[in-house]
Amino acid sequence: MKKFVLYVALAITATLPGLIVRSAGVRLPAVASAAVFFTAILGAGFLLSWGAEAAEQHISRGLAVALLALVTVLPEYAVDIYFSYQAGAQPASKYVGFAAANMTGANRLLVGTGWSLIVLLFWWRRGKRGVDLQPQNSAEIVFLALSSVYAFVIVIKDRIDILDTVFLTAIFAAYMWRVGRVSAADDDGDDEIEVGPAAVLADLTKRRQYMVIAGLSLFAAFVI
Repeated sequence: MKKFVLYVALAITATLPGLIVRSAGVRLPAVASAAVFFTAILGAGFLLSWGAEAAEQHISRGLAVALLALVTVLPEYAVDIYFSYQAGAQPASKYVGFAAANMTGANRLLVGTGWSLIVLLFWWRRGKRGVDLQPQNSAEIVFLALSSVYAFVIVIKDRIDILDTVFLTAIFAAYMWRVGRVSAADDDGDDEIEVGPAAVLADLTKRRQYMVIAGLSLFAAFVI
């Protein structure tokens, strides 16, 4: 328990400079600002991941990861909402391109760097050149493939409209519903032994687990 408290304290401490700079409205040099907010987001990411790992004891792993991802990309949503709003208010401005570039750029980083990084880390730790997908990953693969195919529709149309919003939101909602139907007891990953802070949370009573998970998630979401 002492180590858990220490880990949480270190993660929260990492977020404090960013919170102070943001609340005080201090303008730092670009490099210093990037370092401060990178550290803050990293600390918040650890808090979120520990809460998500502990939540897998009560909900399916897919739903826990989906909620974790949703909170993690909140800053991206905030930036894109701003760009989109300005683009609608000023159709002739460069904000239209900014909104599209922000959305597609984030996806290119995720697919181009994120996926390849997973393979590289897996190869480094296990010595295997590929990650074998399991049958329980079928829902993620199907919905990701469906979204990827629809992305070509947007390119062919050469525009993004309200119908695209409805369709893509429906895909995500269907995915959340699908992974939410899997109980924690039926999840194939529940036979794994928890380690680190998640293991400490697993030893707490359910009420305390819920309180700690909610606290970590809300604080991390506020930081992000």
